[in-house]
Amino acid sequence: MDNYYYPLKEEQIQSYKEKGYLLVEGFLNVAEVQLLQQWSQEVYGLPRTPEVPWMPYEEVNAYGQRVLCRTENFANSHTGFGSFLRGQRVLSVLEQLATEEMLLFKEKINYKLAGSGGFDPHIDANAYTHVKDIKHLTVLAAVDDMNAENGGLEVVNGSHLMDIPLGRDRCIEESWVESHEWTPCNLKPGEGNSTDSISTAYQSTIGDILIFGSYLAHRSGANRSTKDRRAIYATFNRKAEGDLHDQYYEDRRKLWPATHMRKEGESYEEGRARYAFGSPMLTVDGPFDELQHISSYTPSSWQVNLSTLYPQEHTLLLHLQTTMTQPTPLQKAQHLIDCLEKHGQGDYIGESISQLEHSLQAAHQAKQEGATNELILAALLHDIGQIIPLDSTREIKLRMQTDNNTQSVGRIGHETLGAEYLRALGFSETVCRLVASHVPAKRYLTAVDSAYYDSLSAASKKSLEFQGGPFTGMELAAFEADPLREEMVMLRLWDDRAKVQGVEEVTPRAGEYLGLIVGHLEGTL
Repeated sequence: MDNYYYPLKEEQIQSYKEKGYLLVEGFLNVAEVQLLQQWSQEVYGLPRTPEVPWMPYEEVNAYGQRVLCRTENFANSHTGFGSFLRGQRVLSVLEQLATEEMLLFKEKINYKLAGSGGFDPHIDANAYTHVKDIKHLTVLAAVDDMNAENGGLEVVNGSHLMDIPLGRDRCIEESWVESHEWTPCNLKPGEGNSTDSISTAYQSTIGDILIFGSYLAHRSGANRSTKDRRAIYATFNRKAEGDLHDQYYEDRRKLWPATHMRKEGESYEEGRARYAFGSPMLTVDGPFDELQHISSYTPSSWQVNLSTLYPQEHTLLLHLQTTMTQPTPLQKAQHLIDCLEKHGQGDYIGESISQLEHSLQAAHQAKQEGATNELILAALLHDIGQIIPLDSTREIKLRMQTDNNTQSVGRIGHETLGAEYLRALGFSETVCRLVASHVPAKRYLTAVDSAYYDSLSAASKKSLEFQGGPFTGMELAAFEADPLREEMVMLRLWDDRAKVQGVEEVTPRAGEYLGLIVGHLEGTL
C-alpha cells in the first residue's frame, strides 16, 4: 500500500473534537480494500501452535460451536498489516487529531462470523490502565459491510466528554445506556451514498475508516445475519509515552492467553476482568471446556436464538448429528444453493451487482451458449471460494497443509479455495480445474490480447496487479498447452461479462441449478 501524508480538513478535526469520532471517507481505494480482505483471510488461517506470537481467541456461537472470534498481535509478523498500521498515511491522520505523534499500541481483527456474539456497551480507557494511564485513538477499517443486523459498531455522540458510570463488570451501567441515543456506524466497503464529508448516517464509500478515542461509549450487537463480518481495529498511543506494543501483549499473554494456549484448571480471572469484559470471548473457558455448556459469563448482547435465526441449518445440523450419516448429493447441492443465496448477497467489490447475481449471470451465459454441464457448473460456482463462510475456508487450508505436510501453504486465492471446496464435495476434476482457472485465464488473456486488457473494468485491472499480472515465459506456455484452455478462456469471458445491472428477472435463479448439481454429484449427468 502507498504510504503518504494524508491531510485532514479543519472541519473534520473540529467534528472529531465535538463528537469523539471521525469518519474519513475514501481513505483506501478498491485495490487496497481487496488487499485488506486478502490479508485478513491470511491472518484468519494462521496456524495455532504453542510457539506462534499471534493470539487467536475463540467463542461459542449460536450453534453451540466454538469458532474463531478474533486474532490479535499480528502486525509484527504480517508484513502487509505491519506496513499499513505503522505507515505514514495512518499515522499522519492520527497525529493531526492528537496533535502529537502516535505509535501502534495493539491490533485485532474481529471476525464476528454468522451467529457470533457482540460486545456490551463500554469504553476502552479502563482496559489499559495496568500498562500506563495513557490515552488512545483507535482506527476501525471494515473488511465487510458493518450494519445493525450483523453487529456493526454503535456510539454515543459526544460521550467522550461525559462522566460515564461503569458497573462491577467494567461495562457501562444499564441506566446510562438506556438514557442515551446510540448512533450506528454502518461502514460499507463497495459503494458510496454519502455526500457529506462527515456523514450523519455513516454509510461509507470504498475504503472509509472510522477513528474514535478511548473514552467514547460504544457497543456492538450479535451477528444475526447469515453472512460473516470482519473488521480491523488498531489502537494507538502517544509516542511520548513510549512504544508499549510488545509490553501490552507480554502482559496479555500471561493473564489472558490465546484460547489454544490455556492451561487446564486455570481460571484466568484477572485476565477475564481486564481483557475480555463484555465480550463473547467469555463464552469459552479454555481448550478443555464442554462445548454444549454456555458459560455463565455470557453477555446478554451476543445471545442469539439459533432455531429462529437459522431454522433450516439448525434442523439439518440436528439431523446429521443424530444420524451420523454422510450428506447425500441432494443435501450437498442444497447446501451450495443456500450458500449462494445467503452468503452471496454482498457487493461484488468494485462492481455494481452482488456476488450472487454475478455468479448467476455467468452460468446463464454458459447455458445460452450451449456449454457442457461441467462448464455451466464451473461458471455458476467459480467464485464460491469467496462466498462460503470463513470457517469453511479455514478447514480447507488446514486440509491443504496436511496434504502438503507443512504448516503453511502461503497465500491461497479464492479460486484455489473454491476448487478445493468443490473437490471435497465430490465434484469432477474438470469442474474443479475450471474453477481454479478463472484467475489464471485472466492473466493469460491480458498477455495475448491487448484489447482484452483495455476492456477490463478499473477494479479488475487493479486486482490483476495483485494476481501476478499478465503471464510470461513458462507460465504462458503451460497455459497455452492445457487441454482445457478453450473452456478456461470461455469461462473467463463469461466472468467478465457477468456484471450487468437490472437483469434479475430474466436471469435464472440459483435453485434452477439444483437438479444439475445433484445429477453431477450422482454421476448421472
